[in-house]
Parts: sequence; structure tokens; C-alpha cells
Amino acid sequence: MEILKRWWQNPLTTYYLALVLLIIIAWEVRDFLSLTLFTIIFIYLGNAATMGIERHVHLHHLWSTLLVYILFLGILVAAFGQIIPPLVSEASSLPQALDTLIKTYPQLETSVTKLVKNLSQNASVISNGKMLFTSGIGKLSRLSSGVETIVLAFFFSFIFNLTKNQLKTFAHAFTRSRFAGLFVPMGELILKFVHIFGTVIETQLVICTINTLLMVLGLWAIGMPSLLILGILVFFLGLIPVAGVLISLIPLTAVAFITGGLIRVLAVLVLVILIHMFESYFLHPRLMANATNLPIFVTFITLIISERIFGAWGLLVGVPLVAFFLDVFDVQLKPKRITSEELADKK
Repeated sequence: MEILKRWWQNPLTTYYLALVLLIIIAWEVRDFLSLTLFTIIFIYLGNAATMGIERHVHLHHLWSTLLVYILFLGILVAAFGQIIPPLVSEASSLPQALDTLIKTYPQLETSVTKLVKNLSQNASVISNGKMLFTSGIGKLSRLSSGVETIVLAFFFSFIFNLTKNQLKTFAHAFTRSRFAGLFVPMGELILKFVHIFGTVIETQLVICTINTLLMVLGLWAIGMPSLLILGILVFFLGLIPVAGVLISLIPLTAVAFITGGLIRVLAVLVLVILIHMFESYFLHPRLMANATNLPIFVTFITLIISERIFGAWGLLVGVPLVAFFLDVFDVQLKPKRITSEELADKK
């Protein structure tokens, strides 16, 4: 009984018990992973911007928070306002481009007609087509659900940053409760993960910026028009792991086909593949390793495994999770600095 009492009074016992409870809670709410991570991202970025304004301009917290979120909304509206009209205009000229292509190469019309006739007589192709159509409808519904998740997360982050002081008072009340020994380490662990995850998000923004610059230079080299609009589109879609690259291919290939035909489409595909390989095999592991002090090999393996476990989110969550657990288990990746007092004691 005395052994159990000493074990329970050990600070590490409640620390790791809090860790287990957080893991269980995270597993139970895994269906809300996207909403949770988007909310954390918006809270971290919004809080950093708000604190920066308060430090340099000395505005009240209420006004600085409103200013940050109004500016962010304004940038989004202006960006999409610049992107959507030209894309709609380009899409409207797509049928004319196809008609010109068929007139230039008349044999294409014969081949396409024969292919459609053969496919229409194949029952398995019709069945697969129905399945593909149903799958496409399902993906569109998931896309609308994703937009709803982002909007909700943005709203939650705004309320969080606006009432940050009240939430601090609310959270501090738990440290004076009967189970303070459990709530305190839980709060420390949550703050530790948010800090590491925020560092990774900042690194992801740097990666998106570098990718966008490389993409704009490549598009300029192959003669693509509307570089500013396409650059804004690539940057925002680049914030979405893996899926963002695939989504950006739709407008890029459409504009390439309208303005330069199949040769420019092929050039865009090669450019996207090269930049994506550069990001996946060099830029992402190298910058993530620098941000978390993990070896590049460990970072690379973590990205591969976490992508298999968590899907696209694994590219953002995997590295901070590994760094978080190394910190929790007190694995020192950086050599500890010896103070002058410690050096004098050794002498």
C-alpha cells in the first residue's frame, strides 16, 4: 500500500496519466480531427498576428483582434475575387478551344466517335461510369463539407482570440480544483503540442512560399498568362497537404490547354511533378528537420509513415507528434548548454 501511495505521489505518474487521458480523448474525437487542426492553425496564426500588432501599435486587444481577422477576410475575398472571374472566362472559352483542336486535327473526331461507340456498347464500362459518377458526387459533397469545416474553424479561432483573457481565467480555475494535480500537466502537454505544431505550420507557410515562387517562375518560362492570379491560387492550395497539388492541376491544365494546347499541358504537368518531388524529397524533410531538430532521415521516414496512418493530414501532424513525444520523454536532441556556474563547479 505504501508503494502504491509513493507511486501515486510521484509527479511523473500524474504527468504520464494525463498523457494517456489526452491520447484517449484524441482517439475518441478523431472524427473531428480536421476541425480541431484547422482551429489550432487559425488560433496560432491569429494569436501571433494579434500579439505582433499589440506589441508594435499598442492597440487594445479587442481592436487588434478585429483588425487581424478583417484583414485576413479582406485578403481572402480579394484573392478569390481576382482568381474566380478569369478562371470562369477561361473555362467559357474551353469549348471553342476544343472545336479549334478538332478542326485542326480532323482525325481526332473520328477516333473519339469510334471510342464513344465502343464504350457505349460495353456494359462493364457503363457500370464503372455510374460508379465513377457516384464517387464524384460523393467527393463534391466532401469538398463542401471541407469548406464548411474551414469556415467553422475560422469562426472558432476568432471567438477564442477575442475572449482569450476570459478563457485564461476559466482554464486557471482548473489548476485550483480538487484534481489540479491532473489538470496542470494536461494543460502543459496541450500547450507543448500547440507550440510544436505552430512551429511546423510556420515552416509549412515557408514551404508554400518557396513552392509558389518556383511555380510562378516555371509558368513564366513556359509562357503561361495571368501569373499573379495563378500564383495566388497555387499558394492557397499549397496549404492543403497533397490534395492541394491535385486540385491546383485542374485550373492550371485548363488554362494551359486553352492558351497553348496539349504541349503546354504536358509542360505544366512536368513542372508540377518536378516541384512536387523537390518539395517531398528535399524541401519538406529539410525544413521540417530544422524546425523540430529531428534528423532528416527520421523526418523523411516520419512523413511516409504518418501519411499512411493519418492520410494527407499526416504530412502536417506526423513530425510535430514525434517531436512532441520526444519532448515528453525528455529526449534531448540539442546538446545542453553549460552555464558559467556549472563550468566553474566542474573545475
